[in-house]
Amino acid sequence: MGSTYDITEEPILSRKSLARVWQGRRRYFDAIKTVYKIDRSYKQVRKRVAHLDSWKERRPYYKAAHPQNAEMLYELCKRNGATWVKVAQFMSARPDLLPREYIHALARLQNDAHPVPFHELTPVMEDELGANWRDHFEWVSEEPTATASIGQVHKAQLKDGREVAIKVQLPAVKRLFMQDFNLFRMLAEVLKSRLPQIDLKQMVNQLLRMTAEELDFRIEAANLKEFAALKHHPRIRIPTLVEELSRERVIVTEWINGTRLVEHLDRSNKEEARDLLSVVQDSYMQQITRFGVYQADPHPGNFMVDPDKNIFILDYGVIGHLTPKETVNYTRLLMRMLGHSKEDLGKIMTDAGFLGVEADKIEEMSQYFIRTKRPEKKVRVDEVIEELMETFQEYRITVPDSFVGMGRVVMTIGGLMQIYRVPFNWIPSPVSKAS
Repeated sequence: MGSTYDITEEPILSRKSLARVWQGRRRYFDAIKTVYKIDRSYKQVRKRVAHLDSWKERRPYYKAAHPQNAEMLYELCKRNGATWVKVAQFMSARPDLLPREYIHALARLQNDAHPVPFHELTPVMEDELGANWRDHFEWVSEEPTATASIGQVHKAQLKDGREVAIKVQLPAVKRLFMQDFNLFRMLAEVLKSRLPQIDLKQMVNQLLRMTAEELDFRIEAANLKEFAALKHHPRIRIPTLVEELSRERVIVTEWINGTRLVEHLDRSNKEEARDLLSVVQDSYMQQITRFGVYQADPHPGNFMVDPDKNIFILDYGVIGHLTPKETVNYTRLLMRMLGHSKEDLGKIMTDAGFLGVEADKIEEMSQYFIRTKRPEKKVRVDEVIEELMETFQEYRITVPDSFVGMGRVVMTIGGLMQIYRVPFNWIPSPVSKAS
């Protein structure tokens, strides 16, 4: 279910937008002060390196300034919460745009949400399910089982005996988002001339559309149904939606009796870890290379293991879609990067829709790929893609949004597998053919 309303079409300056800016003025002053400090830091760097001719010579000076500035941005997003945390999470998945120091700093906000008392959520339940919302349930646990930047999950039991998970949107999130999106668009306008290599307007608009969709749980419900209709790996499970109790700010699904994948892995033997992670990997490779539809947030906390060692994939706020052409071309590019192909790099990138692909850049990048091959040890797919994104950034190559989304998923899965020393296989194994 897509939204016909595009929030990015609202005028940046209007009576309504200025009123929102005034309402969020404390956070905005904080943001402007932080952006000013970061900008001043890089101005000082630019003065110090003005006599240097090449980016290779200037780069170490910028890298020395990154950690402190990245920490300031992290603290800003953490203080402002809500939409700002979503911004940090979004940016931490863009190594094609930001230096590694920023990626690592902002990634810390992936798991930094604080629980909200249940009594603060009850007005949302009343608005969405009516004043007698408790009549639908035998009981509702007031202790949250999970909290994120947008919603919180509580266990409950329906009158018919089914145990369910209720995801409730945090009460102030939508109001704060409506205030903050104006500032993000204003900052993009102000900073675009300072960062000509980045299409800030496109990036901010993508973030705003994505967050607006996540704020409508009816879209998540539609995503879940779309994903459940696919013929998945036989050990992959999708939670059942309780459609009659799902609304714009409340979504109800079956309760999964199991353990978090990471908790399970930490206490299992190596063979079991290899088995479970191979199922996850095969599923995601199947989603990307065969379905062209994938769950776009493979956060380790979004996987549950049931007693039969089946794996449930949770959270469908964002679903990625690839056209058949994108699927083929991105696979060609990654195969080239992993050393499994000798295809012409420039042709692959042009076919895949990358912009700024010039002959001299391709020649340099090809040499870079040769240098980054590590014959003395196994290639880590997450490191390869991170290096690939950083190379795109260095050579000012514009990366298609769909590649960024797919690359983030592969990086996350590859990184998880590396933690438990399970080799990554880009091609789904034969068992992943659905039953």
